[in-house]
Amino acid sequence: GLFSDRVAHFHIRKIFRPRTYVYMAMWSLIGLGLLYSLLTRDRLEINVLHDRNPQFVTLSDGSIRNGYTVKLLNMIPEPRTVIVTIAGLPGAEMSIVGVDLPVGRSFAIQVEPDRLKMLKVFVRLPAEQIHGEAQTFTLQVEDKASFESNEYTATFNAPEIAR
Repeated sequence: GLFSDRVAHFHIRKIFRPRTYVYMAMWSLIGLGLLYSLLTRDRLEINVLHDRNPQFVTLSDGSIRNGYTVKLLNMIPEPRTVIVTIAGLPGAEMSIVGVDLPVGRSFAIQVEPDRLKMLKVFVRLPAEQIHGEAQTFTLQVEDKASFESNEYTATFNAPEIAR
């Protein structure tokens, strides 16, 4: 019942060498890093694209209107209502194509679970509130139920003021 000395035997020391422990520690750290980034990611996101052509439109009352494509990303498996608000442009008003609500500074938008909601948003600024060729403002999105929020800093373009 004994093995011959000429046959190679299995030694546990050949598998568990110091190099194996170093590799296992490195892969464990990578796995923990990926798990941390997955657990701490934003579950509500906003992206804004400014219309390129035309950059702005002068309306009949002298106010300037800019168009934006706003993308709301809901990364949870249940529907939610988010509040989209404009901040930082005094006197500005926002309207959303396809939403039958009066012009205002904030809107409540329904977002389906695990989906992207694209909105066409127009921001209008009265002529007396225009202070330069480009002004920055913030589009904020907030879910009141889960207290999650996100924001995006955008630029409002206007024609050059003649001096």
